[in-house]
Amino acid sequence: MAETKLSQREKLLEQQRQLVARIAALDAREKSQERKVDTRRKILIGGAINASVKRGRFTEEQLMSMLNRELFAARDRALFDLPPRPDGLTKPPRGDAADVGSDDQ
Repeated sequence: MAETKLSQREKLLEQQRQLVARIAALDAREKSQERKVDTRRKILIGGAINASVKRGRFTEEQLMSMLNRELFAARDRALFDLPPRPDGLTKPPRGDAADVGSDDQ
């Protein structure tokens, strides 16, 4: 009887481990999909802004002003030949909705 209970317990524990692994895999797939959608949105926004600049609906000065205001990471700023931020910030202030650019925080 004790062996049967132990065996049942071991089976249940193995099932639990398998379920935990399946849940973790599902969570990882969902998170990956969310990142892909977010990346696609950012690409489309950038393309729309770039097209607006090319069509003259948005000036290059406006674009550079926005990038200068919104980009914090040194490598992102360097990509657009922007100087370091005068305030010295390398990340957006906490609670700031302007979370653009590099995700390496």
